[in-house]
Amino acid sequence: MKTRYFIAMASLAIGIPVTRAQSRDAAGCQDSKEIARFPGSYISQCKDQADDLITFDNIGPKKESKRIEGELHHADYSLPTNSANKAQVVATLHSALTKAGYTLVYDSGDYGDFTGIKGKTWISEGVHGGGYSQTIMTEIALAQWVTAKPAETADGFAVAQAPAKPVEAPPDAKGCKDSPLIERFPDSFIGGCNNKSDEKHNFENLGPKKETKTLEGELHQVTYTYPNTASKAQVVRNLNTALRLAGYTFLSDSGDYGEFTVNRGKTWISEEVHGGGYVQTVMFETTLTQDVTANAAAMSNGITTSGHTVVNGILFDTGKADLKPESASAMKEVVKLLQRGAELIRVEVTEDPPW
Repeated sequence: MKTRYFIAMASLAIGIPVTRAQSRDAAGCQDSKEIARFPGSYISQCKDQADDLITFDNIGPKKESKRIEGELHHADYSLPTNSANKAQVVATLHSALTKAGYTLVYDSGDYGDFTGIKGKTWISEGVHGGGYSQTIMTEIALAQWVTAKPAETADGFAVAQAPAKPVEAPPDAKGCKDSPLIERFPDSFIGGCNNKSDEKHNFENLGPKKETKTLEGELHQVTYTYPNTASKAQVVRNLNTALRLAGYTFLSDSGDYGEFTVNRGKTWISEEVHGGGYVQTVMFETTLTQDVTANAAAMSNGITTSGHTVVNGILFDTGKADLKPESASAMKEVVKLLQRGAELIRVEVTEDPPW
């Protein structure tokens, strides 16, 4: 388990008369140290994340959007009934921010939405009839816990031992383990997995044309649940950064949406992050095993019923007409078929069936 470090930031509360927390505050919610609540208000709900992503809109003269990642404190306040109006709340909060030295980078005026910035601290207030929402984001150096590495051989899962599962996490699904190529997000657990030595998988939205590529080979798919103390943005950034640092090429990346596919040599990895968990797919391109070979009786039946049949298991060297040794059993079945009625059969060699 990696040790986590968080930067604590404290400042004097902005000049609104200090009021005590109300007994009606939602469980676990409290005021930010950056700004006191409007007198008599109570917190109906809140969200605190040590590592999250917020987009502040309508910033500056060009009305741009600014994505900020860091320590988040959000609270929804309900105003005291019949003791304060919207204009009073807007004026009080607005004045408090400007007096404390915050630069207003967005201000809707009487509408009641405004955003201020001071150093690395962003404060956004949205006042409406009956309450207001307060979002405070402190930009900090965020922790990168997940690491990844390139596969050194095509059989990937033999490269290294899977990292140990954190002690605090629930037990992993039976028979499932991490890929040695990329660590799990800390304190996550495996809810299910799918391991196939010989499988096909579609990787979608690749490249500028958003193409789909179907690959065959060794497939390992793991479904993780990450801790509720983590944000989706935190998980996305950790997985994304780990793969970039390991030298993988990004063929698709949906950004904040949380889906991306990378490639390095014959190794393909895709991550699909959603609220509460993520699915990781690792594919090693290999030559698939030809398990089904020709059978004289089955071929004869195919010719009788449909006028044609497919002969599986006849393999050639690449770019040559030389048969591979593993084609011997299929060729024996073809000989048996020809011996039964050669005058009725025409043999044609094609890469794919002509029907």
